[in-house]
Amino acid sequence: MKTTLMKLLVVSLFAAGFASCNKEGANPSPSAIFLTQQAWKFEIYGLDENNNGVIEASENAMQSCESDDAFTFYLNGTGIYQSGAVKCTVDDPTSLNLSWHFTNNETELQIFTAPEKISKLDETTLEIYYLELNSQGQQVKYIRRFHH
Repeated sequence: MKTTLMKLLVVSLFAAGFASCNKEGANPSPSAIFLTQQAWKFEIYGLDENNNGVIEASENAMQSCESDDAFTFYLNGTGIYQSGAVKCTVDDPTSLNLSWHFTNNETELQIFTAPEKISKLDETTLEIYYLELNSQGQQVKYIRRFHH
């Protein structure tokens, strides 16, 4: 009886440990829930020329044809980009599959070519940025802000 009980306990502990390591079975983090709750649309993006953390109208590089484009993220690390009704060029794809993941303890989000730092992620706003050296060797900040 003790042996059977001990085996059941060991099997139960092993199963519980295995389930806790399973990413799909894990509860999503608040950041993942905010990111995946609904589609995101570009609000503004550009080079923060004066390095104040805000994209002013003069720094905005977003084209009007991009304002209706949407990014949808799924909990499994995939997503889809969908261009809106207004196309920037006739060759613009209607949709593209994408992959994403958090890095650096969910302080960075990789969607595009490299991880970008998360400035804000909540129910209504996703703001990310990356740093780059300009032609004068100065570090500059590119900011992208999305909204629902």
